[in-house]
Amino acid sequence: MKECSFEKVDEKVYVETLSNGIDVYLYPTNKTKNFYISISVKYGARINKYKVGNEIVNVIPGSAHFLEHKVMALSENISVSKRINELGSLANAWTNYYGTNYNIFGSINLIENLKLLLDIFYNTDINEKNVLEEKGIIGEEIDMYKDDINSFMYNSLFNNLFNSSYVKSSVVGERSDIEKITAKSLNKIYDDYYVPNNTFIIVTGNFDPEEVSNIIHEYMDRLKLKKKNIPARITDKENENVNVAYEEIKKDSENIRVKYAIKMKKNRFNFKSDVFLRYYISIILSCNFSSSSSLYEKYKNEGLIISMSSGVNIIDDYVVIIVSATCNDGNKFIERIKEDIKKISLNKIEFERKKKLFLKSYILDFDNIEDIEYNICESILIDGKVDFNEYSQIKNMNYKTALSILKSIKYDNTSIIRTIK
Repeated sequence: MKECSFEKVDEKVYVETLSNGIDVYLYPTNKTKNFYISISVKYGARINKYKVGNEIVNVIPGSAHFLEHKVMALSENISVSKRINELGSLANAWTNYYGTNYNIFGSINLIENLKLLLDIFYNTDINEKNVLEEKGIIGEEIDMYKDDINSFMYNSLFNNLFNSSYVKSSVVGERSDIEKITAKSLNKIYDDYYVPNNTFIIVTGNFDPEEVSNIIHEYMDRLKLKKKNIPARITDKENENVNVAYEEIKKDSENIRVKYAIKMKKNRFNFKSDVFLRYYISIILSCNFSSSSSLYEKYKNEGLIISMSSGVNIIDDYVVIIVSATCNDGNKFIERIKEDIKKISLNKIEFERKKKLFLKSYILDFDNIEDIEYNICESILIDGKVDFNEYSQIKNMNYKTALSILKSIKYDNTSIIRTIK
């Protein structure tokens, strides 16, 4: 095992890659008696087409999430579910566009919980009967997301912004998609992507790293799994123009909700790191649209908004900036934001203050083993690696670069979605 340290906080992580290609990250700490274990696969909803040999596989939207349900099928694996409950542990799973994570949180017998989680992941039974039974459950989950106005608006907005990108489909898919999914299609994905060299294990909490490493080695030796070629993801060329520039959604709501988005080619920023491009743009947006900004205060005093926030997404070759607002007059807000967003600015004092908040957040994340696991997992899924020197890189972020990024923002390629009563 290689010992790595997160700088500034001097928190150690033991990292190793097993002979079958699976990566293991062990974070031992005596700050807590609890533990958090996860096994993740680098397969998420953004893979909607891929190639294996000469075969092109078109993935049905919602498949990654459906597969998560069938792997973490505790209602079908009664003995495993019963034992997890007896240990007082909590088992869960989640899927996003970049990957799928299976996890157990507990405080008693980490080793047994680890084996149980590995059993869940590697002893999957996907057949037509249990796939058919799951469709009703997932259909209800889809309806739940549609009832959540914020999730529904985000999904609709990304569908409007893009022409062929994976974000045109939500992670959970539509009911019409779910009906097309079969045991055969899910087993195909499992066999192609749920392979050791596309998988990683994270263990955080109070434990002996050598003992846990030995258990993982022994388990993998019994499975005798080998590396496989990971299929090549196929992406369709995305048109720079937005698909739909304006949409109104009728929803029963006391207040009007608006999302105003700008879509730009990423290469216009000429910036190597997606991570720090997101950080820089996040600081710029926070300075202009957060509750402490002058524009927020101005809109609030005028009675224009009830709340306002902003965010940035990097989707393949594109950067998307979104300003969201809850307001009383949707037309007036849209009219104002169209002009005011072109005037956003950045001063050095505010930039340095926001940077200090990033540094503070970085340190505070190490107070919680779940946050540590999640940050490691997301770094691997989205950025392909764990950056143990991120603190100094945040500290070295500079005002001149931020101004350069601000000047590179292009404001004319927009899509708006809003609710109407």
